[in-house]
Amino acid sequence: MVKRAPDLPDDIRELIDSEVAASIRWFWDHSNSDPTSPGFGLVNDRDDQLQYASLAATGFGLAAWVLGVQRGELDRGQVLERARGALRTMLRTANYAGWLVHFADLQTGQAKPGVEYSTIDTALALDGAIVAASYFNDPELLALTDQLLLQLDFTELIAESNGKKVLRMARTSTADGDYAEGGSAGWVSQWDMTAEQLTLYLLAAAHPQISSETANELWLGFARPVGEYGGHRVVYEWAGTLFVYHFPLSFWPFGTDQTGMDWWENARHATAANAAWCRDNAIGSQTFAVGLWGPSASLGPDGYTVDGAAPARPPAPHSTGTVPPSSMVGGAAFVPDDAAIGLRVLRDQYPQTWDDKYGFTDAINLDATDTDGGPWVAQARFGLNKGHSALLGSAALGDTTVWDAFESHPWVKRGIETLGIKRAEAP
Repeated sequence: MVKRAPDLPDDIRELIDSEVAASIRWFWDHSNSDPTSPGFGLVNDRDDQLQYASLAATGFGLAAWVLGVQRGELDRGQVLERARGALRTMLRTANYAGWLVHFADLQTGQAKPGVEYSTIDTALALDGAIVAASYFNDPELLALTDQLLLQLDFTELIAESNGKKVLRMARTSTADGDYAEGGSAGWVSQWDMTAEQLTLYLLAAAHPQISSETANELWLGFARPVGEYGGHRVVYEWAGTLFVYHFPLSFWPFGTDQTGMDWWENARHATAANAAWCRDNAIGSQTFAVGLWGPSASLGPDGYTVDGAAPARPPAPHSTGTVPPSSMVGGAAFVPDDAAIGLRVLRDQYPQTWDDKYGFTDAINLDATDTDGGPWVAQARFGLNKGHSALLGSAALGDTTVWDAFESHPWVKRGIETLGIKRAEAP
């Protein structure tokens, strides 16, 4: 379904539409297109390191390809073939109790050495699978998606924190793996905080292993700290990083839950607070002084960075002055006026952030200099941030294709009904 979204000026609608199209093209061009390859359908983690795929980026890619078909930019038959291939590859990819690895070789589908089995990356991969299966209503895609969902062992994930049931976060594959603790393999960390894991609870609530009682205990089990900035009251993520509010809503507009909490409104307030915090810190950052905002996770001058804004856990948000354009593209679904200001700055003053083929680069930082003495601009693009642009940018334009497909899948329907979550009326 497509409806005209209010409050977006025509020039910003045009810019976001171009970024959505470019992001869809990025996902198509940066996936394994060889049907004979064991990695067929996987999507690159980033476009300057082409060996490895990200399972989460593959999930965003599946949904972005659906948008490409809906918009008439990709061929339906070709997308259907590649989507089937991606799900077959997922079923062959290394897993622990059904939970997929974070990164896999793009060509072979084999796990990246030292990589962890990630619950959130698996969830995002399956979110995309659900969107594709539901949109195409294809028997093979539907069957493959069911296989991937049913192989998840949620009993492995359930733990206790402060007397509440929570889900574990990741499992290290080896004793010397990337996230190994104490010199041994095993489960690492847990979802005991508000973050990007919302769709994971829908998948759990519909699983035959999980009773309705347990599903609701899990939904109520993670902490919901409340903070305020600039008049915006937010149930906040500890680091105040913006993507955690946006990613789950890219797949479905979570509204009011059984506690009365409205997750869409919470994301709107978090986005507005992020923009306000950047304005208020303009004296300390040239990036913020010109009207850019949206600290989140992205490439930065010193490598990958996770920046944030208030509200966040004290003492203060971590910020390097790095901003990913996807924050403002996705942010247009929540704060169109702030998004318009930032996106016009990028378009008019920093054209080096844009490429006509693949759209916005991953990030910009005006507080750092590039090798030529100009402002630092990322030379690469991350799949997750292009997914952010494609899905939530499309939603900002009024296109509910991804949301409608996700919600109409029987598994998701059961999860929504079990947890009693309403769909937000947005944008």
